[in-house]
Amino acid sequence: MKCPACESVMFVVEYEGVELDVCQDCQGVWFDRGELELVLGDGAELQLTATHTDEAERDCPLCRAAMGKMNIGPAGGVMIDVCPEGCGLWFDRGEVGDLAVSLQDAGRQLPQSVMDFLRRMFPADGV
Repeated sequence: MKCPACESVMFVVEYEGVELDVCQDCQGVWFDRGELELVLGDGAELQLTATHTDEAERDCPLCRAAMGKMNIGPAGGVMIDVCPEGCGLWFDRGEVGDLAVSLQDAGRQLPQSVMDFLRRMFPADGV
């Protein structure tokens, strides 16, 4: 699969049976439909709200449809790319860690195994 941000070939990282596609060059990560919820666990408060930005559109790495920009998380402070066909979610470098911080700030305690995985794979301030 090619990275929607830089077109590099992505590699697969497995976490507890969930296969995530990670770009070696730009460190973005692709979550197929339902994978983010599997990694974060139930009740992760993953509301998506549409947002406007001047950031360039990206194509879904699976169906090639133009993805929309959406805010995710309890405070909606993390902007990601979302496939309009429901294929999955694209997080630029650091955005998965930012989402974890946002969830913690909202009082959502993630399991230690999830936090350890996020710290290793998707570093962000405060994770």
